[in-house]
Amino acid sequence: MNLPQDPSQDPVPDDSEKPGLDGDAGPEAPQEEAAAGVESSLAVSEGPEAAEGEEPESVWTPEPDKLLCALLFASQDFLSGRTLKEIMGDDWDLPSIRRLVKSINKNFEEQGTAFEVVEVDGTFRIRTRTQYYPWVRKLFKDSNPRRLSQASLETLAIIAYKQPITKAEIESIRGVNVDGCMKSLLEKKLVDVNARADNLGGAFSYSTTREFMRYFGISRVPDDLPRLSEFEAIVNAQALIPQIASDGTFVEMSQPEPDGEQMSLDQLE
Repeated sequence: MNLPQDPSQDPVPDDSEKPGLDGDAGPEAPQEEAAAGVESSLAVSEGPEAAEGEEPESVWTPEPDKLLCALLFASQDFLSGRTLKEIMGDDWDLPSIRRLVKSINKNFEEQGTAFEVVEVDGTFRIRTRTQYYPWVRKLFKDSNPRRLSQASLETLAIIAYKQPITKAEIESIRGVNVDGCMKSLLEKKLVDVNARADNLGGAFSYSTTREFMRYFGISRVPDDLPRLSEFEAIVNAQALIPQIASDGTFVEMSQPEPDGEQMSLDQLE
């Protein structure tokens, strides 16, 4: 006869058989595995940067002559020595830039390129050589060259070779009134007003401008001024832009008819 068992005497289950109480399968194991995963991912992400003894990649720097050409080519105007120094670095002062320009032009000439770097009063620009002007000019058919009258060009020649000079001194050389000529030259920014002269009642004096130097490709005045024969060819052409033949030489212009105000440039010598 089987008697009913007392519930209080049921066998107690073994704790080792309960899930979660074993050291390898307990609830703390997933947390430990997750923490280990985070540490490993951090170690992987920090691997390249944390490597000791590895030098960073060097930054590419252009060669100075190529950098200068790139800056001058990209600019639409002349660049000053100060501007180039700010971009290229403090080591590139005006004398060092001039030496670099000289080296660049030498390489251009040896390679027979159509370009040159010119300096005008401490500013620089890259341009096509003069002998290419007849063809390059065709790209700018809509733009007109700065044409001046014969009288204005003669007045400009006097100022260029005798500056600083007062209006009275200009009129003394030309023998005529130059009010209209001076107004035209000032409007075109080819001459500028300087300080008052010490003599002649403190009259204002005049000299050529940087704009004048740029049109004639002059770096320094009076050292780089063209010879009087060359200037006279430009005067006879009645244009500030020199007339260049296909072979790169100046076009000899015939003498214009006397207009009553024409002077000979021999008076400047």
